Amino acid sequence: WTCASLLAASSCPSSSLGLYQTMLSLLSLALGLSLLTTSRPPAPRAAARLAASSAPSFSLPSPIETLKRLSSAEARELQRELLELAFEQDPQVVVRRSLDLARAVRVVGSETVQGLSSAAAAPEPPVILRRMCEELGATYVKLGQFIASSPTLFPPEYVQEFQKCLDATPPMPWSDVKEIVEAELGRPIGQVYASVDETPLAAASIAQVHAARLLSGEDVVLKVQKKGVQGSLKADLDLLYANARVLQLLGVVTAELSDVVATLRSAILEEIDFVLEAQRTEQFAEFLARSPELDGVVTVPKVYRAASASRLLTLERLYGVPLIDLESVRKYQPQPELALIVALNTWVSSVLTNEWFHADVHAGNLLVLTDGRVAFIDFGIVGAIPAATAEGMLDFVRSFPAGDMAGVGRALEKMGFTKELSEEQSAAFAKDIGEVIASIDSMTADIATTASAGAAASAIDETQLNRAVAAVARVAEGCRILAALAMHCIFAAFGLRSSVHRGLPSGTGSASRASLRCSSSRSCTSTGTRLCSRPASTCSTTSGSR
Repeated sequence: WTCASLLAASSCPSSSLGLYQTMLSLLSLALGLSLLTTSRPPAPRAAARLAASSAPSFSLPSPIETLKRLSSAEARELQRELLELAFEQDPQVVVRRSLDLARAVRVVGSETVQGLSSAAAAPEPPVILRRMCEELGATYVKLGQFIASSPTLFPPEYVQEFQKCLDATPPMPWSDVKEIVEAELGRPIGQVYASVDETPLAAASIAQVHAARLLSGEDVVLKVQKKGVQGSLKADLDLLYANARVLQLLGVVTAELSDVVATLRSAILEEIDFVLEAQRTEQFAEFLARSPELDGVVTVPKVYRAASASRLLTLERLYGVPLIDLESVRKYQPQPELALIVALNTWVSSVLTNEWFHADVHAGNLLVLTDGRVAFIDFGIVGAIPAATAEGMLDFVRSFPAGDMAGVGRALEKMGFTKELSEEQSAAFAKDIGEVIASIDSMTADIATTASAGAAASAIDETQLNRAVAAVARVAEGCRILAALAMHCIFAAFGLRSSVHRGLPSGTGSASRASLRCSSSRSCTSTGTRLCSRPASTCSTTSGSR
């Protein structure tokens, strides 16, 4: 990262951006030293994990290869791209971020040295990295939140430590809030609002929310963007993108890293455009209005355009509780799972039938209102899928329950999971899919009807496995994703069957079979923990199978 930063700096004649790049180089060097000084022997599980991953995640090119890459046409194109990014920067912002970076290194470095010199335990690398993100501000707090929300991508110790980035951040003082509100409105705050609560309801890394009342009497909330966050985010994100592109040019990483950084950059920069968020909120309200079944069940806050701008958003105040607060939800909805089902159905419907969907749906952005309705809030981040993919998904969920394998094959083709097929190939593909489903069904049916089968069952298992694998091999020619899913189902089925053959504790065999039969039932309820229409007593002894 240090080399990449220095190379990016040498490609940018802008002195301010070059200064920032150099400061990032020093940061990466300081972080590397801090990680070395606090390194310890890995825990047994960590050591096993490290030993299991023998292949390096990246490789460094030779000096000759590096020179070739730096003199290539791609390098010249990258230099022009970096120049454009450099000229887009506000020099004052970049200098300020450079000073912020120096201060962050000094503060976190001092904390690390004090920890090493004291009798207490030295700070662990996740703690050092989390503190550095906090000191660097909104952009890096956002990245920390991404780590905290991605337990499948990052080590558990980092995920756990970065959970602290999800907590409320220090709010702006009221004087700054008032200044921003009046600058965005172009008039004194008293000419729009009858009252504004100076203490925020909530504060995050990008904005904070204040309760208020309009002169016309409506209760509203003010979402106010934090001072200087736009310039800081753009400088930070452009810098991260520049480093990713340089690493890609050098062959250290593949293009996927640049694509990920570019996507994050685009999404976060959209999140600070409150005019765009207002448009999205109103458009989602139109989507709900087109869905009669959601009338009186789901809502979004009303946008007050006359009191909104690029850094200020005035919304209807909705009284309710986050879906994460289960006990509070019960006060307004006796069956909280129904509220969750409504939210999921609404979201899936927006994925398939709306031009975009809410891409930041977590319990904090879902409210259960005092009248029992579910409310979606915070449309800063959205996503979209191609129309053909959405159509294919709808066809799939119609065809699969009906056993229409030809429809399933056409749906997978629409979604892009297969190559383009002729009519004859499509018919053969549908037949192969049907064979895979039939082979899996025969295994699960046998599990559901056999308590223990001994050696005879082992022979049957091998026959069924051969049949299933052969079917999967045929399907793999057209759809590797479906083949992988089918193999997963096969191994899951045989794994469960093995546990039945080995012998379960007394009383659990029949419950396991009942729950397997139950899992194929089309009839579902949502009463408490029951997930099927069979009597709860048949599944109560085996929560794992249920």
